[in-house]
Amino acid sequence: MFDLTIISPQRILFDDAVERVFLDGDDSEYELLSFHAHLIGVLREGKIIINNKSVIRIRKGVVNFYENRCMILVEEPIKEDPKKKAKG
Repeated sequence: MFDLTIISPQRILFDDAVERVFLDGDDSEYELLSFHAHLIGVLREGKIIINNKSVIRIRKGVVNFYENRCMILVEEPIKEDPKKKAKG
């Protein structure tokens, strides 16, 4: 297990201990497990999968894994207003 925190400018999206997290990196995909080597990376638009169960969609972000703690700063996708979509 390791500590995972996912933060957007608006709110904390996730903050708990997890067994694994899967990320869409800029050049490849990451799967982080406990005691992963130190890592700093850029995330592309895609999703974060936590413990093969929960999914958080992102536009982009950065990840830092250090001393069994993972911090991910993300920009959430823009949610379309259903009223605007119906008018278009």
